[in-house]
Amino acid sequence: MVKTLPVIISKRIHKFSQRQWFSRKYSIGEHLSSDLAQTIFPRCAFTTSPAMATGIDFEVEGTTTFGSLPDESFRYLLSLKSEKINLWLENRTSKKQWQSGFLSKEEYVTTANAFVDASAADYISCFKQCLDCSVDETQESQRKLVSLKGDTFQLEMNIKIRLLRSFRNVSYVFKLEPVAVELIDILASKLKDQQEELEKLRSRVDETERVVLYAESTTWTDAMLRWEPLNSGNFVLSADSTSIIIVIPGLYAISVLVSHVPVENSTAGAISLQKNGIVIQRAAAGSVVHYCRYNNSQQYASHRTSTSLMSMVQVKADESIEVLCSGTSYITDTASYLTVIRIGS
Repeated sequence: MVKTLPVIISKRIHKFSQRQWFSRKYSIGEHLSSDLAQTIFPRCAFTTSPAMATGIDFEVEGTTTFGSLPDESFRYLLSLKSEKINLWLENRTSKKQWQSGFLSKEEYVTTANAFVDASAADYISCFKQCLDCSVDETQESQRKLVSLKGDTFQLEMNIKIRLLRSFRNVSYVFKLEPVAVELIDILASKLKDQQEELEKLRSRVDETERVVLYAESTTWTDAMLRWEPLNSGNFVLSADSTSIIIVIPGLYAISVLVSHVPVENSTAGAISLQKNGIVIQRAAAGSVVHYCRYNNSQQYASHRTSTSLMSMVQVKADESIEVLCSGTSYITDTASYLTVIRIGS
């Protein structure tokens, strides 16, 4: 017997015209159209693409998970061909595949779960939304993948119908048979996995706030590079202009190019990149020593040169970057440069 929606039967009589109105109970299979279903199924309404609306053959795909297999992820493909649908699943780790085969509406729709006037495309739209929703959203729909004998599975999709304060569950069941997989299919699937991961990486990069700084220094203060005013709201100069304070935390690539002349003595110089006064990278910068044959003595010579440093640094908010130079001096007509790029969080 077909169950009915619990709609209250009532009789109303207009006070003056004595006209009467009656309501009655409606069965799911008898009177529930797809238009009414859009009201009753707010989370699984029949939203169709242009291809679905025109009734042509099409495919929709995505990825899904199941609560019974929490460590596994599956790729699915829903296909429509001549008003028949096929459900295909692939384990993204093992690359094993299963499918239902093309089924007519009578093979998955019963009087207990039918929608009047709903096409096969409408059902595919509903199944896709059920597969796409989070496994934690059990209040609206549930899905289950049950292992059977012979490496077959049973896919169960339970959708909750709401009408006013009442609700009931509608279920669809599909038996999925294993599919023979060729090596070329496995390679194609792995390539698709890599493409999806690349797209995820690109989206994360796009979401990362772009923070870039190009700074210039032409003078030093107490062996520290003194920076010109910064044209960025993400960085702040200290009072003496020797420290660059980073406002937004994250992972930064920091590079510095220092133009300098080493002091002509036996003391070894160095160019140091610092964070909050602590050296994170250092390069030696000294003068050249040679022996004089005539008086058998050491002599020192130096020339204009440049030293570069590059490091990836995790920076907290309001931490500072400095460049310290020892045993060397700046070149009056050649600037030094600092580049800071935020590459992640």
